[in-house]
Amino acid sequence: MCIQPRTGSEVPELTVKVACASNPQGTTAMAIRDHLDGLWRDEDFAEWYPRDGKPGLSPAQLATVSVLQFLMELSDRQAAEAVRCRIDFKYALGMELDDPGFHHSVLTDFRERLTKDDRADRLLDLVLERIKAVGLVAERGRQRTDSTHILSAVRDLTRLELVTEAMRTALEEIARQAPQELVGLVTEEWGTRYGRAARLGRNPTRPKTRIKNTGDDVYLLLRYVRTYLRRQWQGSQVQALRQIFLQNYWVDERGRVCWREPGDGEAGLPPSSIAIVSPYDLTSRYARRNDTRWKGFLAHVTETCDDTAVNIITDVTTTPATLYDIRALPAIHKRLAQRSLLPGEHLVDGGYTSVVEQDQVDRKHGITLVGPVRQKRTRQSRKGSVFDRDAFTIDWERQHVVCPQGKLSRQWATPPAITPYIQVRFLKEDCGQCPVKSSCTRSDRRTLTFLPQQLYERKAAARAAQQTSPWKANYAMRVGIESTVNEFVNGHGMRQARYRSQPKAHVQHVLTAIAVNIERVNAELTTPTAERTPRTPTALQSFLDWQRIPRPTAWRTAGKSWPSVREVVACQSGAGRDRRAPGEKTITLQEGHADGRKALRHRRLTGRPRHRSC
Repeated sequence: MCIQPRTGSEVPELTVKVACASNPQGTTAMAIRDHLDGLWRDEDFAEWYPRDGKPGLSPAQLATVSVLQFLMELSDRQAAEAVRCRIDFKYALGMELDDPGFHHSVLTDFRERLTKDDRADRLLDLVLERIKAVGLVAERGRQRTDSTHILSAVRDLTRLELVTEAMRTALEEIARQAPQELVGLVTEEWGTRYGRAARLGRNPTRPKTRIKNTGDDVYLLLRYVRTYLRRQWQGSQVQALRQIFLQNYWVDERGRVCWREPGDGEAGLPPSSIAIVSPYDLTSRYARRNDTRWKGFLAHVTETCDDTAVNIITDVTTTPATLYDIRALPAIHKRLAQRSLLPGEHLVDGGYTSVVEQDQVDRKHGITLVGPVRQKRTRQSRKGSVFDRDAFTIDWERQHVVCPQGKLSRQWATPPAITPYIQVRFLKEDCGQCPVKSSCTRSDRRTLTFLPQQLYERKAAARAAQQTSPWKANYAMRVGIESTVNEFVNGHGMRQARYRSQPKAHVQHVLTAIAVNIERVNAELTTPTAERTPRTPTALQSFLDWQRIPRPTAWRTAGKSWPSVREVVACQSGAGRDRRAPGEKTITLQEGHADGRKALRHRRLTGRPRHRSC
């Protein structure tokens, strides 16, 4: 399949006429053509297709439909139907009114192309170039980043269900490729165990027997395929079964298959960063953050947050669920540098912040990384009666430390590590004879660990700046990213991944980010409509206006001027005289439904009716 670029990018005259007549205010889909010049051209996708072959559909049109699909939360069938039936879609795509569109399966094939070679990020690059041309985003502004958890499109499985389902999918793969090879291997018992999807629950019957039988079956199948079915051994589901078997079982010296238990050393379970949670999505991982537990991925959203400009999504990154936020920051800055959209000030939360990262980002990209630096968490810093690190004086030139009692350290070392640090130790003789040793350390001598001088001073300055009002006022802008994440999750359904695997989930996130940008650009560039004319007053309202009697203009203010029960009673009883019985509480509720309910409650409790207004 090759590209046959369309001649010109103008919308047909009849399509323009009908679209403008039926949508005089315009739609978000029409804003793609009106404000962003159609987002992209067929020539932008020339590297994705071979030079020869049968001409295919326009990739620019397919990319636009994919964005509109996530803008309006449509399925593939609904998106294809919208292209065939909706006039604003035909206007955005530059199609004739009698164009029948395409089959919905074409969108699946196009998304498969987007998963390769970072092509989805290239789509976002093209959109940001159009937005920069309009003048809504620029380099060296202020940006902010936050992450949210993404649920993978797989079922939550127990460990036994995971192995059973992996066995079933491997048998399905072999049955599609070489069904004759399973003759004599698959017995009636295997048909009962793996003939349908595994749904055993948390407490299956005879769990030990099921675990043993399933492990023996998997071990037998893997040995059979490895010995006799060389072609099927490299199958994706067979390899997934092999990995799942290794992470849940181990074979002892007698050749017996044993179930792995947590905390058994080498026979224990693997870390969650490499443990497979589903045979259908090998990239999904289990993670836990505070009270949130999920199986899936993490999405990092970055947007501009300048005071006088619209907020534009400049990057979206999809990472494994177990990856720390700070590990995703270098990749984010690399893509922003390629797009010429590096921020001058980057607001992040504590998960992205460290003194080492602040220093590296400042030196490499000239970015001021604004985020809370972690406070001291040592035992000495938690107890006020114990000497913490600040009680010691560091002499950087002579490379020694002076303790509060005037003793000098004897060891100054810089061990090899990813993050540089300095380790200082005092002599046992000095610490053993110290009269305040109980307030300093519980070991035989005191050991200090701190960063090199440049990072140490930077950390001290950052902790001091965090306590100032200007820093807090500037960092308060970061909280706005929470509403953007909420827009992605609740407005466009990003919490649940539509497709399996991390690359396909990333395509979903990029297309969602482009859809959000289109909405914001449309809201920013669309001319505001005239104010709505007030409603025609009714006959009673006209009479009140004629008599100059005030009336409420909105239903929210209709009951705010009504007198309370106590005011009415006070008017009836005279100035200051109260007709309440001794010990009766004064109730100052306004009339209405709430007053009626509380009046009934008052009658039940006291046996007396409440005072009625006149």
